[in-house]
Amino acid sequence: MGAVSARAEAITRRTYNRPLDESGNTLETWEQTVARATCTHHRRLWEGAGGTPNEEELLELQQLVLDRKALVAGRTLWLGGTDYSMSRACSQFNCTYTRAQTVYQFVDAFWLLLNGCGVGFRPQAGTLHGFLKPIKDFEVIQSTQGPDHHGPEDNEEILPSGENGYHWSIKIGDSAQGWAKSLGKLINPPRSAVEKLTIDLSNLRGPGKRLKGYGWICNGGQPLETAYRSIFDILNAKSGDLLDEIDLLDVVNHLGTVLSSRRAAQIALMDYGHPRWEQFALAKKDYWMLNNEHRQQSNNSLVFWHKPSKAKIRGMMEMIWASGGSEPGFVNGEAARRRAPWFDGMNPCAEILLSSNGFCNLVTTAISKFWNNFSAALRALYVMGRANYRQTCVDLNDGILSPEWHQTNEALRLCGMSMTGISQAPWLTDYQIKRLRDAAITGTYSMADELGLPRPKLVTCLKPEGTGSKIMDVTEGIHKPLGKYIFNWVGFASRDPIIDMLQSAGYRVIDHPDDPNGTLICFPVAYPGCRFEVDGDKEINRESAVEQLNRYRRWNTLWADHNTSITVSWDISELDEIVDWLDRYWDDYVAVSWMMRNDPTKTAKDLGHKYLPQEVVTESAYREYADKLSIVDWGKLHGIHEVDAGECASGACPVK
Repeated sequence: MGAVSARAEAITRRTYNRPLDESGNTLETWEQTVARATCTHHRRLWEGAGGTPNEEELLELQQLVLDRKALVAGRTLWLGGTDYSMSRACSQFNCTYTRAQTVYQFVDAFWLLLNGCGVGFRPQAGTLHGFLKPIKDFEVIQSTQGPDHHGPEDNEEILPSGENGYHWSIKIGDSAQGWAKSLGKLINPPRSAVEKLTIDLSNLRGPGKRLKGYGWICNGGQPLETAYRSIFDILNAKSGDLLDEIDLLDVVNHLGTVLSSRRAAQIALMDYGHPRWEQFALAKKDYWMLNNEHRQQSNNSLVFWHKPSKAKIRGMMEMIWASGGSEPGFVNGEAARRRAPWFDGMNPCAEILLSSNGFCNLVTTAISKFWNNFSAALRALYVMGRANYRQTCVDLNDGILSPEWHQTNEALRLCGMSMTGISQAPWLTDYQIKRLRDAAITGTYSMADELGLPRPKLVTCLKPEGTGSKIMDVTEGIHKPLGKYIFNWVGFASRDPIIDMLQSAGYRVIDHPDDPNGTLICFPVAYPGCRFEVDGDKEINRESAVEQLNRYRRWNTLWADHNTSITVSWDISELDEIVDWLDRYWDDYVAVSWMMRNDPTKTAKDLGHKYLPQEVVTESAYREYADKLSIVDWGKLHGIHEVDAGECASGACPVK
């Protein structure tokens, strides 16, 4: 395995190495993480599906991940091989989608969010309603328990009656399943009078300790209280009336704040032409002024079922620009349904085409690392395809999810084979891309046939590849970096021992301006192998929106069965060209994300921002900073002592 950058080492430990003690100060090594997430986890999947594990293949899979040439899903790196990953199989799926209409669907969505899944949803009015009459007396009993407390896991509900003064009480269990099921009680209120509602959180453990199943730090009941107070206000305001689509959007968005992390992302969909489409499209506009911060939880997109006129396309892009340059997104539902007849929605990053109650697990291969060995790339995709299919061989009947989730997975067996480092692989021809796709599909089919199970209905996609690409030291997904030399500010929890280690080694460390519990660390990153424009003393990316869209179309037609996730940066001056492109290539377009383009030559101060996650710098600034950085002894976090004085030990590793 080649040398690994300090950024990759730090993010690996922050995100994927599980703690070996309750303090979280001693972590797995990368070798231990990989062995657990590949050999251990996939042997269990293989045996669970009734097959006989091929130990040589498992070791081959392990080596691919160990060398950071390919990765199983991030959630498998975190939870794979644990008992929880099998008993709560939904935790292993990046992508889910449901219609948000019934009590059961809302409980399912909350359960998936609590398990770290990305949740797509379509708010659909007609079933859920507010309280029968306004409830004037509402109280929340907060927990006074410490972090070591273990309360009853199940909820206790007391329904209102004349004997108790029409007092409705929900005492919430100290478990994720208790939290999810409590939502079902709250949004399915009694059909009788209620004078008082009590949400009792006194059974919940306090914040600060690591949860043994998930491995995350418990935040206590405060986030749940905040969300439920807001949901109560929605139900009270709609007393005696149905909840409309915007109410339902708000409820799911509030649920997304309970486990507020990138793991719990959302996308909301609505058909263009729906009576509330314009209200939905502008739901996030000026959210910070209107007390709508919770609406940041979801990407909101409109679905077109027929090709819009050029005037409508222009109107959509103008609406997006007026709302900040990124939303609402829009989806070609007709093209999506040609690819996937079951299509009803998508995952938050829009690379997977899902039915309602649909799942998909994603894996990735760093194609740029195979520049001198194309046959090895084909073999890697074949092996990763077989691994990807095995993750569909699980029992999703976990006692919380509706049975339709398991049934849909059994029928579709959707796979999500992605690649990354694409901007550093300009040598790939169209023919080679097709061969890579064939290798990925052949891998999934061979595993299905070996197990005597249905072949997957779709296999290939391209995902955004943010965190995974950083730990593999390659460019992210299909995207071209902002410039050749970057200062990348990466967030960590303020209590993370990595911070002191990096600060001692000379890395710049600042408080996160938007997170009181967060800290930002600056990593110098270089991107060789990509072509950039020279602007003064900086090498920058000045790709037009159409150039980005053309790259999207190439990969969406040659590689992706599902869709290619890309964020297209654009400026209003490009409007005519974008409209012409969308009109001409509408049949090849499924969905992209949009982002207002910032000038890559500008600093955070120039743009009026507190900081830039990725700031383009000159080569001299990059080298001046990188040369001052010392070697980090990562072994201290694993109870061992190891010093790597290799090529990238200082952290200034080029992203190859």
